[in-house]
Amino acid sequence: MSEKRMVYISGALSDMEDTERARLRMFYEWVGAVCEEYGFSAYLPHRFSDPALHRNKSPQDVDRIDRTAVTLSYLVIAYVGMPSLGVGIEIEMAFHAYKPVVLLFEKERMDQRRVSRLVRGNPSVWHEIPFTDHEDAIRQLKEFLPAFLADVREQSLPPPLSV
Repeated sequence: MSEKRMVYISGALSDMEDTERARLRMFYEWVGAVCEEYGFSAYLPHRFSDPALHRNKSPQDVDRIDRTAVTLSYLVIAYVGMPSLGVGIEIEMAFHAYKPVVLLFEKERMDQRRVSRLVRGNPSVWHEIPFTDHEDAIRQLKEFLPAFLADVREQSLPPPLSV
């Protein structure tokens, strides 16, 4: 790959306590670092439009920034372990831009049927990673990414469309 392909890391940022937001931002950063280990560049929305850190951005600015990033991405990895309208919209944006999506969520959320079937049934979802803790999520992501790249290279899966 001469040019790094971008992975959009989607996850809840709104309507939570500062400690929870900080914990999730660290998880998103960790996911992004793993993607970079496999030759991707990671786009982390909280760096550009976190509601707590970037209060000066208008809703229209956030939509334009995130919509552009999803459209330009090669893959979307979405943490859906907590309800988030923004994450659902980003997954739908990925569908309309022909981008594959990987869902990350805690196993107990699936067992309790707390991850939306509508999100899980979205045609852009190529893979789900139900995990027990963040370390397990990262381990499974490290198993998935090489297989994803190999499948795309071998053309057994269609490559995501570029804009």
